Amino acid sequence: MNLIKLVVRNLARHPRRTILTTITFVIAAFVFNVLVAIPSSMDMILRKTSETLRLYSYNADGRYLGLPARYCRGIEGLPHVVACMSMTNLRSSYQNQHEIIQAFAVDADKAGTLYPDYGFPKQVLDQFVRDKTAALVGQDLRNKHRWRVGDTVTLRADSNRLDIRFKVVGELPSRNYPNFFMFHRDYLVEAEKARGISEDERPASLLVTRVDRIDNVPTVIREIDSAFHNSDFETATMTESEAVAGLLSTVGNIREIVYTLFAVILVVVFLIAANSMSMSVRDRIRDVAILRTLGFGAGFLATMLLGECLVMAGGGAVAGSGLAMWLFGGTSTLATVLSYAGYLSMNSGAAIAATLAALGVALLSALAPVISALRESPLEALGRAI
Repeated sequence: MNLIKLVVRNLARHPRRTILTTITFVIAAFVFNVLVAIPSSMDMILRKTSETLRLYSYNADGRYLGLPARYCRGIEGLPHVVACMSMTNLRSSYQNQHEIIQAFAVDADKAGTLYPDYGFPKQVLDQFVRDKTAALVGQDLRNKHRWRVGDTVTLRADSNRLDIRFKVVGELPSRNYPNFFMFHRDYLVEAEKARGISEDERPASLLVTRVDRIDNVPTVIREIDSAFHNSDFETATMTESEAVAGLLSTVGNIREIVYTLFAVILVVVFLIAANSMSMSVRDRIRDVAILRTLGFGAGFLATMLLGECLVMAGGGAVAGSGLAMWLFGGTSTLATVLSYAGYLSMNSGAAIAATLAALGVALLSALAPVISALRESPLEALGRAI
């Protein structure tokens, strides 16, 4: 007798139960893949930013208090400094107040020097430098709003009192910051002056410095903070990876949250699978008794019963993992966690782990009822009222 055909026919006898149990594993695998992707994506971002030669300087009294943009002139005079650029965060909205965009005003002529790892196309970078209304946008932000090169975009800030029109000239080729919106700081200063806002009223949010070599990073950090010690605006300088790590720390222990949720999901799926398998085996009691009287061994019968649960679990896990990769692979961001930074990186390792976990849960939940069914004598099983 063909074991596979027998398993498939048994599953088809109760299609509603089979479908609902499989859907449980689909949902569990889907959630597992997404949860695992969050900490692994953050680790990848930290690993990539640790390889850059950029330093971030914030106000020592508070990261969001800002620093004078003129500090860059002093920083560029320090040894081992390639360039320094001010960066101003403009929290703005697009179309309506709920579509928040974190736009950053930068010194456009220094963008290529500060971010050589981004691989700006020369034509795009030249156009960005020449046109004061030009803007570079992250891939996910551009896809979300369906912006194309050449489109005009209007952002509103300061409770809609400040409207600034931009021209999208290209995509920001950095996957670490897929929601990034970069534009000219001079253009922001000009627009604010027209509304009666002086440059001193909106200082730079941070200063970005590029060092010539990784060995000189600690020295330059000390030199920058020493240069502005006891000034009106003292600096706190750190590497880019430390700045991102600080941002991650504001949302708590992500790993602990993920592992707790995973444990809860595992327990729930285990209970559902155990209940479903118990019902399935109970329905097969007489079938098992008849097959045993016909000479089929315990190994064959155990394989048949366990195979039903493993097929549901394996099929559901594969479908759930595939759905997660289809929905979030390369398009979903960590905007709710990291504002303008980060993206979910779905990988095959998580999908394999989800499938193995589903098969393990299915096997464990099925063992007890299968062993109980095989221990019962055929005579007692045939006489039991199901």
